[in-house]
Amino acid sequence: MAKIRVYKRNSTFIDLPDLVEEIGSIGLTETLKKYYNQPFEHEAKSIVAGPSFMQYLNRLFKTQIAAGDILQFESGDHDKYFMFSPTGTWDEIIKLQ
Repeated sequence: MAKIRVYKRNSTFIDLPDLVEEIGSIGLTETLKKYYNQPFEHEAKSIVAGPSFMQYLNRLFKTQIAAGDILQFESGDHDKYFMFSPTGTWDEIIKLQ
């Protein structure tokens, strides 16, 4: 079954542009360890990522999604990561080899 994970930032302060730069320089895995709490996780079969998606996530995880939070979709051997931006969009994080 597929999983949705939400990574909330921990109390370590870093500006969002610096956080994005950190992901580019040390990688997503290390950035998650350094600046994020353990993720909230939920299993799902399907999702509708439309205008009501934020309300769905807030209710599902009982938390307020904020800029800099990371969303992970895991299905089989496929992972996709997205960071919530201050403009209200989800920006994809592309893991490079």
